[in-house]
Amino acid sequence: MSWTKDHDLILCREVANVNPYMTKKGSTQRSSIWEKIADTLNKCSVPKFFVDKRSVRDHVGILVNRHKKKLRDEEKASGITPDEPSELDLALDTIIALEESADAEVHDADSAKKEKIESDRAKAEGIRLKAMKKLSDTRKRESTCASEEDNSKNKRRRCSDAMLYLSQRAELNYELKSQSL
Repeated sequence: MSWTKDHDLILCREVANVNPYMTKKGSTQRSSIWEKIADTLNKCSVPKFFVDKRSVRDHVGILVNRHKKKLRDEEKASGITPDEPSELDLALDTIIALEESADAEVHDADSAKKEKIESDRAKAEGIRLKAMKKLSDTRKRESTCASEEDNSKNKRRRCSDAMLYLSQRAELNYELKSQSL
């Protein structure tokens, strides 16, 4: 099928009316909306359509890209006043606005999800740090209790301790011998 201006106009009106951009890109809902648009166009009798959902979607993309290029070229050209916008141009502007607003909504939803994920991650990190702090405090407490017990039970004797013991023992022996004599 060859696309004429009438075909393009009816296609743009239908796309603007149904708005397939309100659903997620690549989803089955968007696919069913394109299918619905194709079925509606195939039912038209005045300009006869023989299209499927893919050809409709692709042709809308072509028209939008062509219109965007035309707008860029008009902005670059200096001294040229743009013509009165046709009904097709207005319909394409509407489609572009619908697509951009849907993209903005998706971007806002994605940023909100990312912020929620980041806040959850920060909360989890805080809880993890608290748990680690409590664990380290518990370990310190247990190690001080255990070290006190270890010091009293299995205290390693030093050389000075041995010498002190021997000198006390010698004094005691000397006193006992002197008393017995």
